[in-house]
Amino acid sequence: MSVDFVRLAVIISHPLAALLLIWLFFRQKAWRGKSSLMRGEERSTALVEHESMGDRIAIASVSIVGLAFASNAARGIIDHGDASIYMVPGLHGATGLIGLSLMIYVWNLGRKTKSQKDSGERFARTKEVHGRISDVVGVLALLHAFLGFLYLLSIL
Repeated sequence: MSVDFVRLAVIISHPLAALLLIWLFFRQKAWRGKSSLMRGEERSTALVEHESMGDRIAIASVSIVGLAFASNAARGIIDHGDASIYMVPGLHGATGLIGLSLMIYVWNLGRKTKSQKDSGERFARTKEVHGRISDVVGVLALLHAFLGFLYLLSIL
């Protein structure tokens, strides 16, 4: 196996995984529109799936950021023999870290909404903020993907 193929695999591992995550995230966001059309058992079942997928997306988000750092370390070793050379994030990396922070916040708001609902507390405000922050995360994810595409063109 040549070094060029390994380098390419290292470089594209994060973008491919991130594209899958973005697709899952926007499928998850579709819940806001779909949920208002559901009633009874169908809605309850879909809500449990929404919550479960939210947990998976949060875990995947942390994993993909970890993959980005691992990929940069591996590329640093391949290109310069130094794992730390690509560790300081540029604009693309900074938007990724901001996005991860917001994603964890959205996940926490989702968990808080569930907790408030289950305990009989008012939860409409938390639910609304959860949805609105997820809109911000969606815009940031698209911006991050665009910056990543430009960055990818510069390193390939």
